[in-house]
Amino acid sequence: MNKKVFKTMIALVIIFLVALYVLKIFFPEQFVLSVENKTIIAIGNYIDSNEWAYYLFGILTSFITYWLYLCAVCRKWYLNWWQCLIVLAVIGASIGFNFIDINLYTALSYSSFVLLPMIFKANLKEVSIVFSIHLLSQALSLSIRNLPIYMININSLTLFLVAIETYFWLLLFYIYYNYKENK
Repeated sequence: MNKKVFKTMIALVIIFLVALYVLKIFFPEQFVLSVENKTIIAIGNYIDSNEWAYYLFGILTSFITYWLYLCAVCRKWYLNWWQCLIVLAVIGASIGFNFIDINLYTALSYSSFVLLPMIFKANLKEVSIVFSIHLLSQALSLSIRNLPIYMININSLTLFLVAIETYFWLLLFYIYYNYKENK
């Protein structure tokens, strides 16, 4: 793919996502702000009512988040096995801290998004860009829907679907930094 075409595609996706946020803020009644599909809600309730499914879903979504984020800032198409083990250890520690105090969990999560790239020798400029936009996209996604940061009354699958654009941002950075590096 031509580099100019690729950059144009990325610019269009960014413009689309920003425009979507702006439209959702000014015309909230025109957009789906919650998931109302009974099947999705039932699956989400099943995940949340079974501990094994809840933790498996949480580990999977956390791993995807870390993987896309770390691969983007490290300019790698994939993490090697020891990096995956470190990520899984951080996720395991996060789960443990979540039992102790939600604030410890939050502190570990935020600090791991800065410390892991440093351990993996990532470019700190790219870490600051991707980390900032990831946090901003999460905050916008939640604030547009009037959802608090710590949600208790929404099931995991519904939350994932409602905030899926945060994964698109990470995927966009993943593709951009890896494509840029390989060209």
